[in-house]
Amino acid sequence: MKNFLLGASLFGNAALAYLLLKDDDRMANLKKKANEFTEAGKQKGEELVSLGKQKANELSEAGKQKASELSEAGKEKSEQAKTAADDSLDEQLTKLKERAGIDQAN
Repeated sequence: MKNFLLGASLFGNAALAYLLLKDDDRMANLKKKANEFTEAGKQKGEELVSLGKQKANELSEAGKQKASELSEAGKEKSEQAKTAADDSLDEQLTKLKERAGIDQAN
């Protein structure tokens, strides 16, 4: 009986060791998968940050270009308005001189 109990105890210990080691393998496998997912997430995050920076730079450049275009258009409109005002003043001065009878040669 003593040998039987010793054999059963050894078998129980072997079975328990197998289960513990089997769980360690599962845990190691789970840890490995978790690390893989973490690394994949980090890479995807870095890609998204890089893409975000690229898009921000593109939008910034487009904004600068549009502001430059608007500035040039504003300068052109301003110059046209100034020219139109000068022409209008010259025209009004000519009409006033005609009314007053002043010689245009002066």
